[in-house]
Amino acid sequence: MRAIILTIGDELTGGHTIDTNSSYLAGRIGEQGIRVSRLETVGDDVKVIARQIEIALGDADLVFVTGGLGPTSDDITKEAVALATGRKMVIDPGLRAQLEARFKRYKSATPAVVDSLASIPENSEIIENRAGAAAGFSIEHGDARIFVMPGVPHEMEAVFVHGILPILRRLPRSEVTITRVLKTTGMSESTIAGKLEPVIDEIEAGLGYLPRPGGVELRLTARGSEDRVMRILSESTRIITAALGERVYSPEGEDIHFVVGRMLIDRGVTIAVAESCTGGLIGHLLTQVPGISAVFDRAIVAYSNSAKTDSLDVPAALIEEHGAVSPEVAEAMARGVRERAGTDIGLSTTGIAGPGGGTEEKPVGLVYFGLAGLEGSETGRMVFRGSREIVKLKAAVHGLDLVRCHLLGRGL
Repeated sequence: MRAIILTIGDELTGGHTIDTNSSYLAGRIGEQGIRVSRLETVGDDVKVIARQIEIALGDADLVFVTGGLGPTSDDITKEAVALATGRKMVIDPGLRAQLEARFKRYKSATPAVVDSLASIPENSEIIENRAGAAAGFSIEHGDARIFVMPGVPHEMEAVFVHGILPILRRLPRSEVTITRVLKTTGMSESTIAGKLEPVIDEIEAGLGYLPRPGGVELRLTARGSEDRVMRILSESTRIITAALGERVYSPEGEDIHFVVGRMLIDRGVTIAVAESCTGGLIGHLLTQVPGISAVFDRAIVAYSNSAKTDSLDVPAALIEEHGAVSPEVAEAMARGVRERAGTDIGLSTTGIAGPGGGTEEKPVGLVYFGLAGLEGSETGRMVFRGSREIVKLKAAVHGLDLVRCHLLGRGL
């Protein structure tokens, strides 16, 4: 089963907005064993959109379209779908009534706006939008089916998850294509390739490498019957995790803050964080995890030297002797935040994110980490390459990985 994704809008073709919808949809559709053969972006031109839809309907079993469903003059996707499928535009009375009730509460829409939002190609199946006013819809056309969604990312996701995904799960398929993502950290692409070389012939799934700032993603892909695909993916995952060990922190594509957050919750281990160069990023990532309030006490951003002294009890003389970016200060920060919070673990970061401020002895990208626990404290050192933003992200991921290793019984 093949799929094509079309994203609509001059803001995309003009480079003013980054298209995140295509990557989201491609990943979620691929999870259902449906092969995405093409991604296309089209500007706000009814005839061009209609032509691309016609081509897609001829080339794929499923066509996914996002964007252009609002009430403004540049929202022309519905008219393009009608043109491509030879249908008239009609006002759906049920949808219109829902919209009138919705807008009546807020007194924020004219009858013309309501009529525009309620207009869809005839004989369409409406898909509820739980996150906004512009409903999605689907049409069966020949042997293909088209799904049309809003372009606003959170609205698109709501329509897809609640309205389209259940349909995809019910589709009959004799052959599936499924991709599984294994996430690693602490090793380069070439290092991973070297470790996998002795077992590469045993990995039956297709293997792709995708370097990210926080580590390398390994993408395993298999095609065939569902039973065969799941067997191939499971065995390939087992071989890779055996070769790479604990450097694979998630065999299911989860981000490290979710993995670490759940480890902390499951073990009942409390944590507090003292951040300098990462500027609160570790705390932000941890608070993305549902239920983390049970174990996460606080994150203190102690950026200046005086803040390290005032908020974390780091002796001013220690900073003066060794410098703020030093293992001694990192250790004192971790101990200080742990003692103030009364938690099981204290984690700290202090470094030089750049682009300026580096020296030969302490280059840009140098970050020291401290981890204080029930049995004492340790420090670690890393030098990261990249922009200021990338250095901060790499440091945050590495800090979380240190917590993961600590919980697994490994030192820094």
